[in-house]
Amino acid sequence: MVVVEFSIVPIGEGVSVSRFLVPAFKELEKRGVKYEITPMCTVFESESVEEAFEIVRSAHEAVFKTGVKRLVTTVKLDDRRDKERRMEEKVETVKALLGEAR
Repeated sequence: MVVVEFSIVPIGEGVSVSRFLVPAFKELEKRGVKYEITPMCTVFESESVEEAFEIVRSAHEAVFKTGVKRLVTTVKLDDRRDKERRMEEKVETVKALLGEAR
């Protein structure tokens, strides 16, 4: 299981760029990708690194189709191969530990 964090930033399109990102999310939905939007990035799960990069590539291209001329896309992968961990499990573990520390 690969947990992927990525962000797509349109360059030269003004201060607010949310409207340009909607096609990227629609692309994830079209592919049946489970994802979470945060204020700074999007996180999703993938079965493999290859699949992860293909999903990010398709989201990247979807934003270009809006007419944007330049994008900066960053990707961070958590590729754990000794056991399968879902996004929620990782968050629940930290919350449980945080609760113990209080």
